Amino acid sequence: MNLRRQLLVSVLLWVSLCGFLATTIPSGLPVIFLIVPFILLFAACYSSWRLLQHVGVRYFARGRPHKHLGISVCASVMLLLVLQSLGQLTLRDVITVAAIASIGYVYLGRVKARHVYADPGS
Repeated sequence: MNLRRQLLVSVLLWVSLCGFLATTIPSGLPVIFLIVPFILLFAACYSSWRLLQHVGVRYFARGRPHKHLGISVCASVMLLLVLQSLGQLTLRDVITVAAIASIGYVYLGRVKARHVYADPGS
């Protein structure tokens, strides 16, 4: 995805999130629609993460952007936000989520590296 398209996707996701939050009242929504803002926020954060990575790779560094770190960070932020909105967030939860995100990031990196360097003949 090129830079202009990634910028357009990011802006559209942020606008749709703001529009949803501005036009709805949480107490009047069915329960299933209460997860929509979290999904939109995750998509908007991840899209912004990808946009910043593309800008960084294109203008400041060489290489390819890594998706796994963005997924780990954005999913961790969403999990912490969900716990906070339920009133269940404690320091122990923050440490646990950070540890799980770190282990997940390392695991995803190892699985991808093993897949890339695997012998195609076996």
